[in-house]
Amino acid sequence: MFKTGLVIGAAVGYVLGTRDGRQRYEQIVAAAKGFTSNPGVQRLTEEVNKTVNVGKERASTFASQTVEQASSTLAEKASQAKQKVASAGKGTSADNSDSSTTTSSTPSTS
Repeated sequence: MFKTGLVIGAAVGYVLGTRDGRQRYEQIVAAAKGFTSNPGVQRLTEEVNKTVNVGKERASTFASQTVEQASSTLAEKASQAKQKVASAGKGTSADNSDSSTTTSSTPSTS
């Protein structure tokens, strides 16, 4: 895209900078139309567009698969973490019940 913009910018700058601007502009426009109407150029343009579209589809498919894979991996890891917290919580709650009996003997301020 950068090269195309550079070429277009150079062409516009050239046209605007020439002394016989309008005549040269018409020549450039005619050459560009002749170039784009060439069957070989049209065929090449179609092939490039097809290739780009196939690339877009592949990239989209790959991105979707990667997102699905990451989502399932994260869900699995979240489930594992939840189980670990639950099992750690069970062990901790037994410890907390002992400590809560110790702390319950002190009067509460609330």
